[in-house]
Amino acid sequence: ILAIGLSWLLALWALDTSLDIDGEALGFPSHEWVRLFDLHVSVGVRLDGLTAVMLVVVTSVSLLVQIYSTGYMQGDGGYARYFAYMSLFTAAMLGLVVSSSLLQLFVHWELVGLSSYLLIGFWFHKPSAAAAAKKAFIVTRFGDFGFLLAVLLIWSKLGTFDIAAINEGAHELSSAVLVGFTLGLLAGAVGKSAQFPLHIWLPDAMEGPTPVSALIHAATMVVAGVYLIARFFPSFEAAPSEVLSTVAYIGGFTAIFAATMGIVATDIKRVLAYSTISQLGYMVMALGLGGYVAAIFHLFTHAFFKALLFLGSGSVNHATNTFDMRRMGGLRLSMPITFWTFVIGALSLSGVFPLAGFWSKDEILLDAFNHNMLLFWVGVTVAGMTAFYMFRAIFMTFFGEYRGGAEPEEPGHGSDQSQPHESPRAMWVPLAILAVPAIVIGWVNIGGDFGEFVEGALPTGLRHFEAEIDPFVLAVSTLFALAGIGLAAALYFYRQPDASVIRKRLGPVHTLVERKYFLDELAETVVVRWVLLRGVGGVLSAIDTHVIDRAVNGVASATRLAGDMLRRAQSGQLQAYSSLFLIGVIVSAVVVVGISADQFD
Repeated sequence: ILAIGLSWLLALWALDTSLDIDGEALGFPSHEWVRLFDLHVSVGVRLDGLTAVMLVVVTSVSLLVQIYSTGYMQGDGGYARYFAYMSLFTAAMLGLVVSSSLLQLFVHWELVGLSSYLLIGFWFHKPSAAAAAKKAFIVTRFGDFGFLLAVLLIWSKLGTFDIAAINEGAHELSSAVLVGFTLGLLAGAVGKSAQFPLHIWLPDAMEGPTPVSALIHAATMVVAGVYLIARFFPSFEAAPSEVLSTVAYIGGFTAIFAATMGIVATDIKRVLAYSTISQLGYMVMALGLGGYVAAIFHLFTHAFFKALLFLGSGSVNHATNTFDMRRMGGLRLSMPITFWTFVIGALSLSGVFPLAGFWSKDEILLDAFNHNMLLFWVGVTVAGMTAFYMFRAIFMTFFGEYRGGAEPEEPGHGSDQSQPHESPRAMWVPLAILAVPAIVIGWVNIGGDFGEFVEGALPTGLRHFEAEIDPFVLAVSTLFALAGIGLAAALYFYRQPDASVIRKRLGPVHTLVERKYFLDELAETVVVRWVLLRGVGGVLSAIDTHVIDRAVNGVASATRLAGDMLRRAQSGQLQAYSSLFLIGVIVSAVVVVGISADQFD
């Protein structure tokens, strides 16, 4: 905690330094690490407006989560291992955001993936946790493979890994190379930031400890994909316009697709997980629409209120020993701090004025309104759905009668579920601290200062942000958010009509959404078991058995047969050697006579 506290102070220093130069890149020289023929690998630090913002986000949330963890993980058998893994993650994430080299960024990108694997499977004795860790690691490999191809492609064309040089040289590349490079980066972002269709790992990642979910799977690691696209935004701008359109539509579809699943989830952490996927879709959509500032601004505000919500769900779990909202209820009286901070986080996420989420969400909707009306209405719909499922969670968790909770699964940090109580100070103090930026952090861009600061990381030609307010966008987004809250109150507080009635009327539609559109079955059964294991795996197994093994065994058999034949020639009997010698002499004499006869003729 002391180390991360020091990192936080250094991040504030870096922010102050970057503010002094208006977010422009600070000139740190890079250091050559490896030179091998034409391959020159340098490592270095890039500090600009984008880096400074990410440093503050990562260190601030990490520090509060670590403090919170001292209470949440108290008594757990893996206490020391937990903090070692969390520190490894924080180091990897900080390395990722300060990298000046694409290869250096890729190394830290993979370290972040490793840390995520270790923390999701932290309670590895639980089969569900072990399976979730493997699923996250394998699913993100598909995206990371595309990222790796992009790294190799750009080096083969430009001969450098320097991020600034790549963005500057992007205009000199052919359209085909730029499309390949940017789509490779997009593949990496889709995997790491849980965009459709590689989103399926994130809900299962909730098997890890709740502080892990707050830090890694809500505030920092999952935004690495958004950061990657933002860092190479000049390259995406230089690519054919269809690339950014693809980015925008993937983000928009992911946003509304995940929101539908958040509406029916009954596990409070999974509700927040689907919310995270949806909000990441918002950010990716904004980048695809050219809204660089809007995406980074929402990344910035989202980190604080989403971490607050995840830590709030952990506080509820600490009191009830369950994440199932159907077994909670009535907790607002026994857990007032958790209740009010959770409500603040939910209001901010829902985009209610004047909280932080209102300002950043409306920046995204304004960009969509100016560039793509279809995606604007998708974004507005998602805003209403977000408000609905968040206040559905609040009414199910904190209102009504307490429904008994559950027995603790993990020894050491369970409680008497018959009498829920407020969490210890180490847990509620970070909640109270995070509630402050969840309210006020959005105000930093009211005059456009934040936007101008983060645009310092872009070339001058791409800096076109202007603070703008559109009354229609504000009115529509607020109306949809309030409508979502009102609908949640009608169904889950006043029960007019009761949610069970709606569920029965929807019938197979509700089942389809509840089963996550059967995408898990499609991925795990069809793709993995049938296509990869039985299909591709079967073919490769047959090649291995009938081609490679037979070739290797054939060479070995021929060698052994030749050895057997030569061994018989070395019998150790002088009579045999004499006979062979005599035969050799006779054969040689016949050959010599035959050659001589030909010459005589």
